[in-house]
Amino acid sequence: MNELSPDGSFTHKVKVIDLPWQRTKEIQVHGLYKKSLSKKAVGTILLLPGLDDSIFEYKKTIRLIMEKNKEWNLLALDLRGQGKTFESEKKVTTQKISLDQQASLIKKTLILFEIEKVFIIALSYGAGVCFKFTDLFPENVEGMGLIAPYVSKFKNHLPGLSGLYYSLLHLNPFYKKISEVGLPMYFLNARIKGRLNNKFNWTPARMQALTKLTLGIIDLDTDQVVEKFKVMPKGVHLLTACEDKVIPISAHRHLYNTIPRDVTKSFGLEEGIGHRVLVEHPKEAANWVHRILS
Repeated sequence: MNELSPDGSFTHKVKVIDLPWQRTKEIQVHGLYKKSLSKKAVGTILLLPGLDDSIFEYKKTIRLIMEKNKEWNLLALDLRGQGKTFESEKKVTTQKISLDQQASLIKKTLILFEIEKVFIIALSYGAGVCFKFTDLFPENVEGMGLIAPYVSKFKNHLPGLSGLYYSLLHLNPFYKKISEVGLPMYFLNARIKGRLNNKFNWTPARMQALTKLTLGIIDLDTDQVVEKFKVMPKGVHLLTACEDKVIPISAHRHLYNTIPRDVTKSFGLEEGIGHRVLVEHPKEAANWVHRILS
């Protein structure tokens, strides 16, 4: 690992396996590590970004989180296919970026920093990675805060005929394959309509990375993973954005109700904010993090 820069940024090399060829490759992982503002830290927050985000866009939110939670360290990562980690790799050569691979990348980073347990704050796609990491390494997780989290088959929860349409569509045994083939066109349409992160230059290689990230999460059954959650010291907390145009509130309520009853949990509904909470609403995000950590 290179030395921490004054702003806390770092890079370290991680070996990954490209699918389906099983070729080993070394990539540079980029992240931020902020030490607590108090004399003794009580724990470490792990921050995971949304699908087309970078943690380096969250600097204002991170600063506010650190100011409000002075006794916590904070580790934030751009995972494979995201932000500066993607820019270092230039082109993602694996067929898909699996959640197992992302979870392994996190585990190796925790070992590097000698961190035993983390409280995970994750946005959207990052929540899917959080679920897989918790499933594989429950001993490393003391709680989680999920912001507008990914939910399997979330379109089934759309109101009225739209939800019914997608529920029936998912019964088609070929639906998954059709969806996978259609992903490049879906993201191209999203770029044209301005729904992708406008901070990035959406080159063909970066667009391809979005597809490969999505192929890695599409197999995740959030119900199955969440139902297996064990008791965590800091619990599981959801924050839903009332103006979220990506994932319906009803999908998040379903996810919340799936969490076992013996797990401490909370459901927050924030008015006037949209899906990109960590970029567009830093104060609301920092206040919520402070509440669930207090």
